[in-house]
Amino acid sequence: MTACAGVTPDVAEAGDPVELAGGSGTSSEAAPEAVDEAAAEAAWSPGDVFTGPYGGVPAFDKMDIALIEPALEQGMTAQRAEIDAITANPDAPTFENTIAAMEDTGRQLNRVLTYYYLWGSNLSSPEFREIETRMDPEIQAFYDSINQDQALFARVDAVRKGAEYDTLAPDQQRLTEIIHQRFTRNGGTLTGEKAEQFAAINKELAGLYAEFSGNLLADEEGWVTYLTPEQTSGLPDSYLSSAAAAAEALGKPGMYAVRNTRSSMDPFLTFSTERDLREQVWRNYYNRGDNGDAHDNNAIIAKILKLRDERVELLGYDNFAAWRLEDRMAKTPDRAFDLMLQVWKASVARVHEEVADMQALADAEGADIKIEPWDYRFYAEKVRKAKYDLNSQEVKQYLQLDNLRLAMFDVAGQLFGFEFVPITDGSVPVFHPDVTVYEVNDKATGRNVGLWYFDPFARDGKRSGAWATTYRSHESFRGEKNVLAANNSNFVKPAPGEPVLLSWDDSETMFHEFGHALHYLSLQVAYPDLTGGLRDYTEFQSQLLERWLSTDHVIDTYLVSAETGEPMPEELVEKIRKASTFNQGFATTEYLASALIDMKLHMADPDGLDPDKFERETLDELGMPSELVMRHRTPQFGHIFSGEGYAAGYYGYIWADVLTSDAAEAFAEASGGFYDQDVASAMVKYLFAAGNSMDPAEAYRLFRGRDAEIGALMRDRGFAE
Repeated sequence: MTACAGVTPDVAEAGDPVELAGGSGTSSEAAPEAVDEAAAEAAWSPGDVFTGPYGGVPAFDKMDIALIEPALEQGMTAQRAEIDAITANPDAPTFENTIAAMEDTGRQLNRVLTYYYLWGSNLSSPEFREIETRMDPEIQAFYDSINQDQALFARVDAVRKGAEYDTLAPDQQRLTEIIHQRFTRNGGTLTGEKAEQFAAINKELAGLYAEFSGNLLADEEGWVTYLTPEQTSGLPDSYLSSAAAAAEALGKPGMYAVRNTRSSMDPFLTFSTERDLREQVWRNYYNRGDNGDAHDNNAIIAKILKLRDERVELLGYDNFAAWRLEDRMAKTPDRAFDLMLQVWKASVARVHEEVADMQALADAEGADIKIEPWDYRFYAEKVRKAKYDLNSQEVKQYLQLDNLRLAMFDVAGQLFGFEFVPITDGSVPVFHPDVTVYEVNDKATGRNVGLWYFDPFARDGKRSGAWATTYRSHESFRGEKNVLAANNSNFVKPAPGEPVLLSWDDSETMFHEFGHALHYLSLQVAYPDLTGGLRDYTEFQSQLLERWLSTDHVIDTYLVSAETGEPMPEELVEKIRKASTFNQGFATTEYLASALIDMKLHMADPDGLDPDKFERETLDELGMPSELVMRHRTPQFGHIFSGEGYAAGYYGYIWADVLTSDAAEAFAEASGGFYDQDVASAMVKYLFAAGNSMDPAEAYRLFRGRDAEIGALMRDRGFAE
């Protein structure tokens, strides 16, 4: 989660097949046709068009898990027929009859996948995990059959190399290049035994990803620390209220439950004065997937790394990292390493300073301890109070979830021209009572841009962290489609009638995820495959939106006391700003440790690799301070082992944050500050609406007038340049 200077949030897209050729069939985002209202009364079928208002919405109220497997099979059969029709076309390949036609395939399957991935991320259960274990390999094998369709690739290759290519519009050329490259990078040029081997590896990997995720979720659900009233010293009332409600829900009335999730662990380690319990909660959390039991992930990781290496070797790459970065902004692992190591040296130096401050305070108290990882948050909070007279619990009283949501809507209105209107008549089904839905309209024209779904609270079956996704993305080449965007968090649900109070970090994460949603809602691209982007670029837009939390307008208008309703006093605002670079050593180092391990794992020889030993020895070589650990230890690193979206790509957050810091300075230098309409207009046009329709480096230059510079990042974090 990003604290003022931009530490990394937990963000991942739901559903991450390898990289898929074809358009609407390349992601979990559905793009249905216009709907027949009468279909709403029919029995639920996940492959049907979405029903109801707003261009059709998912029938979440009718979901039936028993129907998902046959619906997936039907969807794959339907898309296969659509692909076969393209390859059987006797006409010479053209952009329209090949590339655009591919973009129009897979709509039925995508509608099914919307429900499938929702179950996997928001409503998982043992029953669904059995289905997932069976179907993930089948889905991967299906997409491999498209990626390795020689007849289809021949048509794509003919369009890419034909005379028509030079006459295409720039976005059509980029789309053609993206699809062509997807084939060449995902086995489309392989034949015979190599093609079979490639497909077999992908199918096995899909099963391993599901197994990894299931193990991680089992450890998050299965390891709960229950406290008696005598063990709650130091914990704030708001935390105790939520922990008591959680314990009662788990059948332990009169006790307090510390769930094995970051949102529950983090405040416990910050405030509990019970050091032995801090260690227990810390070990539970950081040993997820690493307990030597049935849910241990180490052997799975070793298999995944070996299979990934074998797969890219078939394509002629030295290692998985080289394959992964070829089509990213960084281009090579060395460029990504250079950036990370520049920041790493400064962040580790800052950790040593932070630990010295904490150790001095502990010694002065007569604690007779050496600072350990389970002490870091606790003593950092004490140092914060001593250095800045800043109490994070005091700050938390001004960070109410409902007010922050209104603040985000206000920012979206001023910068993007969006208006958010709650839907309260039940016309849009939801998959859980906690979910709320809003119309998103263009303020100037009244045109509906789409819907925004918000699922804020942690619960059993919901994966940890925070993420954004879409149930339908923008496109216009077959008629304009509005957007169904969703934000998902894991805040601890309070007792009835009490406000949800967030930390500053969690508040920034909320703005971050909303930045992803605004990216989806702002897109103005014609083709489905241009709605995405390079993973080391797409975090940039969301990281940039975090900056509006600390603007005067948001603070003065929305950060009001939960007890009195009074606005945050100026002296507290000033303390927050003075402490903006506080604890950046910890926050940056724990993230970079994960990013560096990710990259090194995917450059290493996987034969005989022991993940635990590799992690330990690599961190020792890097000079990792002993007082903290990786943000995501290897056995629980879902970003890179429950799918492939961030594999050898977790560095992308720091890469994007260079852009973020540089772009924030463009606003800071403008006459209107962070609400300057000219800068905002350029931001929306080039950084949000353009999607992947142009090279992101060129898009940034059009916004800023030059390339981004690392100096802004170092200044943001208070590091020496």
